[in-house]
Amino acid sequence: MRKLVIALCLLVLLPACALAQEGLWFSHESGFYDEPIEVEIFCDDPDADIYYTLDGSVPTEDGESSFYYDGAFYLEDRTEEPNDLSAQGGVTYTDFIPVENITKAHIIRAWAVYPNGQETEVINGTYFVNVDREELYGDVPVISLMMNAEDLFDYETGIYVLGAHWAEWDSEQTSPYENWQTQGNFSLRGMEWERPVTVQYLAADGTVGFTQDMGIRIKGGVSRYFNQKSLRLIAREQYGEKSLKFPILGDNPRADGNGQVEKYKSFTLRNGGNDSENTRLRDPFFQRLGEGLDYMTQTSVPCVVFINGEYWGMYNITEEYSDHAVENNYGVPDENVVVFKNGRLEDGVESDVELFEEMFDFIAYGDMTNEENYRKACEMLDLPAFAQYCALHLYVNNTDSIFQNNNWMIWRARETSDAPYCDGQWRFLLFDTEQGADIWGNGRAFDTDNITPALSAPAEDAEERHPQRMFYSLYQNPDFRKEFVLAMCDMRNLNFETKRMEQMLREMRPVYEHLMRDTFKRFGPDWVALWSLDHHQSTKLDQLATYLRGRYTYMPEILRRAFGYSAPARVTVTVSDAALGSVQVNRTRIPQTSYTGMYFTEHPITLTALPAEGHTFKGWTADGATLSSETDLTVTVTFDQAFSVQAIFE
Repeated sequence: MRKLVIALCLLVLLPACALAQEGLWFSHESGFYDEPIEVEIFCDDPDADIYYTLDGSVPTEDGESSFYYDGAFYLEDRTEEPNDLSAQGGVTYTDFIPVENITKAHIIRAWAVYPNGQETEVINGTYFVNVDREELYGDVPVISLMMNAEDLFDYETGIYVLGAHWAEWDSEQTSPYENWQTQGNFSLRGMEWERPVTVQYLAADGTVGFTQDMGIRIKGGVSRYFNQKSLRLIAREQYGEKSLKFPILGDNPRADGNGQVEKYKSFTLRNGGNDSENTRLRDPFFQRLGEGLDYMTQTSVPCVVFINGEYWGMYNITEEYSDHAVENNYGVPDENVVVFKNGRLEDGVESDVELFEEMFDFIAYGDMTNEENYRKACEMLDLPAFAQYCALHLYVNNTDSIFQNNNWMIWRARETSDAPYCDGQWRFLLFDTEQGADIWGNGRAFDTDNITPALSAPAEDAEERHPQRMFYSLYQNPDFRKEFVLAMCDMRNLNFETKRMEQMLREMRPVYEHLMRDTFKRFGPDWVALWSLDHHQSTKLDQLATYLRGRYTYMPEILRRAFGYSAPARVTVTVSDAALGSVQVNRTRIPQTSYTGMYFTEHPITLTALPAEGHTFKGWTADGATLSSETDLTVTVTFDQAFSVQAIFE
């Protein structure tokens, strides 16, 4: 009788659009509400039994956290409720428990069983009440993660804690170790340490972008030890969809230039890595400054994360590299993609190791001054990209990079063909650049000469396949030496040009400063959260800017001494009308009408005219330099002093 009454009430109260729905649904969309709301659960069969949870776990008929639905939920502001997940320790040696109640959302997960035994899908709702989204989070997306808390915090099986693995590991240590060296449950990898999670994306405009079941793992190296850990999210058929078909990174051009990336196999909610407790924007910042070259960069956007309704701080949604990412960016089928990370097979089959070792050993231990060997090396490895890749790491003085045999990745197509990017050449993927720009100092070490050591032979005890062996071998070839010198100059003159750098920092800085304040209050460290909250990150951002300004000023002299060259000359390139065309200097397109840079007279530079659609290139004029042609689109410029060149379009 009671169910019949409920059914009659539904017929009277539900709008026509609601009656047209199938399965199970909520009366309110997930999102932010200014006032308390009453949320109801409806089913297309009034005789179905509905079960729900409020703690993020999956509802069942007899689960400890599951309840039988018998009426609407009255939802109010939860902020003053005691913290739950964030009050749990055991995630590091130096747990930080927030002293204040953190922002919280209501999580409702519901599921129904029909009279015939069939079941509905689980539906998921995230409701913020009296939480000012615009004031707290601005224009960034909010990601709500819903999962069984035990999958994160259980001593034996929780992936977020020190747990049983730490107890076993610690008992085997025979000497003291640093906190960051600690191994715990969070250190473990592979499918055994992946857990199911439901991901709900709340866009800045208040809409639900997607809700999808995925897998979750802990991601990172040393940063796995931090209180706030990076999280890897993976789409798999076993959870539902085998990919995420949503523009989670906004406009994200494919690396091959053919449209936008339309789907993702996985992505990372990154905690900033080594920069987690400083600016947190270093890697996204360097990645953006290093765009447009011959290696692939990672796209990332800031977001705010909640786990089971509890505030989990600011993260960067970061594109993740894998064979699937290569397919989505370059069009090479993932089953034909081989990926190596830090010299170890990441994606592929065991026989692919031979492909990597053949390339590496030929270049590292072969005579690259032999032109036939160098020609073959050009076929095996994307050498211009290698020069640019090394140039970026050296320019920012990343001390945890390819020159330390860490944080470097390359890929190739296993089977070669005439298809694009299936030529068998190894190509580079840029990531984790943040341990640069004097990250542990005060931003004043911009005059450090890290170039000279990089040009030296690797240490005798260096690993057999340390990538500096390849770099040193190639540097003996004059063509690669020129490629690298010009890449270093272009990196300084174009990518990290001071005005460009400052403009990009002005765009990114306010978002990070705003979001990181509450993140520090949630995760610490305590000396920031309790004593330096008002100025810590601002100071670190100022130091980053100071370093890059100084680096721009000092780099020509650092390079001159390292290479043993004469003083560099000032080069000025202008365009007659920016609306009619632009110019590429060496391998980098000039983003503005007028460009000035410093180049060494020992190496000619290359200029390429790029007329806009509907316009034509008329020629070059030069003052103080010799052009290989005054009319060709691409010309070589030889010089022994400061000079200027103009490209004329009509």
